[in-house]
Amino acid sequence: MKKILEFIKDKSYYFLGGTIIIFVLLIIINSCSSNSGNSYEKIEKKMVDAAKKFYSARKNKLPKEEGSSVEVTIGTLSDAELMDEVTDPKDKSKSCTGHVEVTKVGDEYSYLPFLTCKGNYEPKYLTDIIKNVKTDEYGNGVYTINDELVYKGSDVKNYISFNNQLWRIVKVDKDGDIKLVLAKYTEDSYPWDEAYNSEAEYNSGITTDYLHTDIRKTLNNYYKSNFDKDNKAKIVSKNLCVGKYNENDDFSVQKECSIIKENEKIGLLTATDYQNASLDTKCSKLLSQECSNYNYLSDKENISTWLLNIFSENTYEAFYLNNIVYKTTASNYSNINPVIYITSKSIISNGKGTINSPFIVK
Repeated sequence: MKKILEFIKDKSYYFLGGTIIIFVLLIIINSCSSNSGNSYEKIEKKMVDAAKKFYSARKNKLPKEEGSSVEVTIGTLSDAELMDEVTDPKDKSKSCTGHVEVTKVGDEYSYLPFLTCKGNYEPKYLTDIIKNVKTDEYGNGVYTINDELVYKGSDVKNYISFNNQLWRIVKVDKDGDIKLVLAKYTEDSYPWDEAYNSEAEYNSGITTDYLHTDIRKTLNNYYKSNFDKDNKAKIVSKNLCVGKYNENDDFSVQKECSIIKENEKIGLLTATDYQNASLDTKCSKLLSQECSNYNYLSDKENISTWLLNIFSENTYEAFYLNNIVYKTTASNYSNINPVIYITSKSIISNGKGTINSPFIVK
């Protein structure tokens, strides 16, 4: 027995040393594996840094108009000796491709990298994800309406994180751009308009001139103060259609574009957005209470907002949404859920579209 104990004692150093070596190797392997994702992000940062240097010497090639963009490829940046050609961190035998999109935002420029290492790291475009959404047994999901992809139902996975805020995807329009509505209404409330109206003979607001309304000023101030230049670069301009409705109008009568304000960055939900979100076939009129059935936009705890629609029978009343649609004087105050469109090129880094795991815009 004594000899056995002495043998174990003599060999224990080897056992301990071997255990330590194995432990260290496991740490290294795990570190390499966990950092592979970071390697791609480091490449994207190098792409952006190289693109900034590239255009600092070629300012005449930068976009001139607000919201316009130019692209520079990894190959061009490599030829300019601003970065090396890119190989896949997970497979050094494969090359990666990509480009940096540069967008003019005010007096500044936003740089957004698009990196593709085929099979291991590729852009996940939000529009592609939405196209593949199936309806569940209750009908919740994405439907094609007038060549647009529209979310319908009360339980839809359309939550998205953008600008460090939670939004909901309303639809993908005919241009492929994605309409978002803020998931929680603003704390402050605002009038649609408070101008003096001779028809009502008091400061009831004027609804027939959207350009000068208080609600447009409120929305534009929200846009200017809540988004940084990189996120503004992802927001696209759209023509806003200010629709006139009578409370008894049937939705089949298209009135959304009675007034058009071109090239706006921010707006509000429309009556049609609200109708399209409902699965109830009896949602046929603007003030139909059935429209609140099976409709994620009827969530009065989170959606309480002026609509972009006005009353057709006078010049001082507009519509707002809180579970159902109401008509009221434009000078009254309501919260708002601002609406924006983000570009069809929007890339998702993570998420499942649920409130606890929203899509995350890169």
